[in-house]
Amino acid sequence: MVRLFRRFFVEGAAVIGVVASGIAIATAVGGLEWWWLGVPVAWLPILGYFAYLLLARPSTHTRNLWPLYAISVAGVGLSTLAGPIAVLLALPGLAAILLYSYVYSRQHVPSDRIRVDAPLPDFPLERTDGSATSSAEFITRPHVIMFYRGSWCPFCMVQVRELAEQYRELDRRGVGVALISAQRATDTAELATKFDVPMGFYVDADGAAARALDLVQVGGTPAIYSAGTDGNTTVPTVVITDARGTVLWVDSSGN
Repeated sequence: MVRLFRRFFVEGAAVIGVVASGIAIATAVGGLEWWWLGVPVAWLPILGYFAYLLLARPSTHTRNLWPLYAISVAGVGLSTLAGPIAVLLALPGLAAILLYSYVYSRQHVPSDRIRVDAPLPDFPLERTDGSATSSAEFITRPHVIMFYRGSWCPFCMVQVRELAEQYRELDRRGVGVALISAQRATDTAELATKFDVPMGFYVDADGAAARALDLVQVGGTPAIYSAGTDGNTTVPTVVITDARGTVLWVDSSGN
């Protein structure tokens, strides 16, 4: 159930929100029953936030979403003046923004399989051409290693772009950059061509590396995408190692 909820939440909320808002707007305009506009107001925060993620360059930092909750509550309150049917259409909008904030966006908390001052654990990987390799490739020089969810994740793409912008300085200092995702090799290869710097892109085939490192996010891949991991994805994680492969810093996103 958790996997299904996470995989279909975004698409389901978007479809229900658009349909409910369309019904309410048509009712309001057609019958001059303006209180029905409380329904799209209730759905505005979650639908607007999804649009922001798709169309903008979102921040990777947590935002204060209280104003969005307030807008949605106001919409539900307005819909009460239109009657119980309007309320039933509006309430899921408030539920959607709360579920997104406090359930859907929460990430699995990994165990300490990656520890500071300890060697980087061994885990299997593939290159984009399908050839096998492993984390042993990263112990020949210092590395910034980023596990990202996929090209579909707007937050991950912000981090990938930021690393690309810093790549030349990192390379000048002798630091390698490795980006790892469980998404399809073709998607990773396509992403790699978008940047004119030779960052290392790797495929976590079947999520084997994420399992070895306890970085599996159950059901984190939206249903319209395929990662070859039964819908699971990776907790966004950054690891920095030194030239001996010792972990200097590690951070996993909690939300």
